[in-house]
Amino acid sequence: MSNLLNDLRHSVRLLKRTPGFSAIAILVLALGIGANVGVFSVVNTLVLQPRPGRIDSLSTIYNRDRTDQTAYSGFSYPAYVDLRDRTDVFDSVTAQSFTTLGVRDGDVTRQVFAALVSANYFDTMGVALAAGRPFTLDEERGRASTAVAIASYGVWRQHNLDPAFIGSHVRINGTDCAVVGVTPRGFGGVTAFVSPQWFVPIGAYDRIVNELFRDGTHGIRSRATHALMPIAALKAGVTRAAATAQLDTLARQLGATYSSTDKDRTFFAGGLPRMTVSTRPQHDAGVVALATLLTLVALLVLAIACLNLANLLLARGVARRREIAIRQALGSGRARIVQQLVVEGLVLSVIGGAAGLLLGWWTTTALGAWLGSALTLGIDLLVSPSPRLIAAAGAFAVISTILFAVGPAWSLSRPQVTEDLKGDRGGAGRRRGIGPLLVASQLAVSLALVAAAGLFTRGAINVAGIDGGFAMAHELVVGIDAGLAGYDENRTRAVYRTVLERVRGLAGIESASLASSVAFGDFQTSVKVRTRPEDTAIEATSDIVASRYFETLDVRVVRGREFDASEERRRDGPSVPNAIVNAHLAKMLFKDADPLGRSILVQRRPSDPLQAMTIVGVAPDLRVELFEDGPRPHVYSPFGSQFASMMTLHVRTAPSMSDTAALATIQRELRAIDPQLPILSAKTMTVQRDSSVDVWAVHAAATLFGVFGALALVLAAVGVSGLKAYDVSRRTREIGIRMALGATTRSIERMLLEESGRTTAIALVVGALLAAGIGRLASNFLFNVSPFDPTVLTVAAVVLATATTLACYVPARRATRLRPLDALRAE
Repeated sequence: MSNLLNDLRHSVRLLKRTPGFSAIAILVLALGIGANVGVFSVVNTLVLQPRPGRIDSLSTIYNRDRTDQTAYSGFSYPAYVDLRDRTDVFDSVTAQSFTTLGVRDGDVTRQVFAALVSANYFDTMGVALAAGRPFTLDEERGRASTAVAIASYGVWRQHNLDPAFIGSHVRINGTDCAVVGVTPRGFGGVTAFVSPQWFVPIGAYDRIVNELFRDGTHGIRSRATHALMPIAALKAGVTRAAATAQLDTLARQLGATYSSTDKDRTFFAGGLPRMTVSTRPQHDAGVVALATLLTLVALLVLAIACLNLANLLLARGVARRREIAIRQALGSGRARIVQQLVVEGLVLSVIGGAAGLLLGWWTTTALGAWLGSALTLGIDLLVSPSPRLIAAAGAFAVISTILFAVGPAWSLSRPQVTEDLKGDRGGAGRRRGIGPLLVASQLAVSLALVAAAGLFTRGAINVAGIDGGFAMAHELVVGIDAGLAGYDENRTRAVYRTVLERVRGLAGIESASLASSVAFGDFQTSVKVRTRPEDTAIEATSDIVASRYFETLDVRVVRGREFDASEERRRDGPSVPNAIVNAHLAKMLFKDADPLGRSILVQRRPSDPLQAMTIVGVAPDLRVELFEDGPRPHVYSPFGSQFASMMTLHVRTAPSMSDTAALATIQRELRAIDPQLPILSAKTMTVQRDSSVDVWAVHAAATLFGVFGALALVLAAVGVSGLKAYDVSRRTREIGIRMALGATTRSIERMLLEESGRTTAIALVVGALLAAGIGRLASNFLFNVSPFDPTVLTVAAVVLATATTLACYVPARRATRLRPLDALRAE
């Protein structure tokens, strides 16, 4: 123990005597450990950290069609009650659904994401509210006299954790709701990464659920409304297989009793994913793959930092060669020397780890804010600094010590007393192999990270050239949702009709229309389309649009016509509504036959009947999502025959009108039409594309990997420069002899650079293979880029080779400035 304390004191004194070396070493470690701590915080939240309460032990109950193994749906509220009351395999069964809400904040209505849950939701999750109470059965059944809501902990934090927040009122969708509770900190429902900002009882479904999330038009108490996802806690000793057997029996009983709504259904118990909430079974493979990729990249950065430090320690070991030899001559064993050198590395790691922890803590907070900027809805992000980061930083410090200190300590402590006491370079010469090997490893890893940064950067460049097949310039989109103000269908239609009339009449506006979705938006709805009831259904993207929609997008229909003004008015529409299909869907349905005037059958929800529609137009294939492999089937319905309160106002302006002025004018006009109308967003179509979650993710990946790549490049340059300085100092006498025998400065520079070039060339070959492997792992996250893109690999190799050549040039140039006699007398 006394030896260890002496080593600690000696290490601290040594670091104080070499402030330059100490500062560089600590900075390198802080960057490597800080990057890993920041990434660990995200990975920990995604896949490692247990979810609150007993969520990880819960099961999802799925509802599948017996006749179609791919067809899933949610549960109706009556079926959920049957499930909760009639099975004896569960301790508890809860249910949830989702929607968007309009929360009034002063004069502004904000759109937020919310969960509808049963009264026993928090009890089933195994969590206690941070404040207040859960919902009651009367509130679940919609029989309570007062509307209520439970806020997330993040919302409470926005109110400074004021105890008076419980019992206060918030205006949701035009209704005053009493805040009766607050969820515990870090609780996001069943998801591990994000959390709804508000929770409301299932009984509020009919009043507040947005059409985008609504299942059917019959109301929550109808067996035809399959809106809920049940989540169950199994009784002790009951397996999911045993539960599934009883669930299947229950499904058969319900199918026999309620054949019109529950026929041919089967129920089964499955896992509860960490990141997805769907009526269809999901898994976390994509999340695990992303977490693995992030972890791998962060660990590679740490490896580069450690290889860099190993080189620095070897370079510093030249100056300590005599010291170590004297210790060995005085009887210190190799183990004692290794212990001292490793302790010195440990002290560096502890200081660097502390700095890395602070950097990682800041990075975690910044990452949370950065990731949260992509969420257009009010969603709480659950990534935040935690005590686990301290343990992670400590683990990274220990790993770093092992990686960068043990190897050099073992090499420098090798017994060569006579040569080192004489200052003989021969002994050092026999040790020279480890330095180039470390640098080659460092360069190979650096190339892989630089190449990965190039792949994601090229993907981000490709995104900038993507359009949807329609005009991007002078196109504006304004999101509105009268339903968030509590307006019913009749009032919403009246407001939207006025909006179209007034906006179309504004100076500088060439065309305007409404649509239920927008290209590159957060939500796209789908329907099932067929020509006969017995045909296999085709899943198609669905859009509800007003007249002049394609004109506003500056595209022409391929055949037929657009919807006219009469079709956007409810009373004037035909008994069999018209439809417009895109060219891809027309080809799938009718091959080369003329689709105009033909009838199609559309099913909007699994519980809805087939609706006959007549095709009056064929639209071009437009791109509505970033990651599309090719054209997707698309069907357009007129606003008069279908309804949605959340709509996007599409506007095309004259080229002479600036986008900023047009957006200001439109928003001013909307407020004049109805001050209560929630305006959710107002942007150009280009900004709409660039701010979409998919595009943001591509840019975010390019930024993140760009930072890692730049860090790897800088560390590689420092490491190469350090090794070359070490090599030059070791070979001072050799260089003096060469110069005394007539070698020119140019030949000395060329010799040193050629030696570095050979190491670099070997590293680039190995790094190219490693880069290809990382590219393969990242292929699912790349946009229109091959993971083996030769251009990216070539550019990355050239950039790294150039950086290392420049890094080698400085010490090589310094070596040629030595006078031969000074070099010969160096020892």
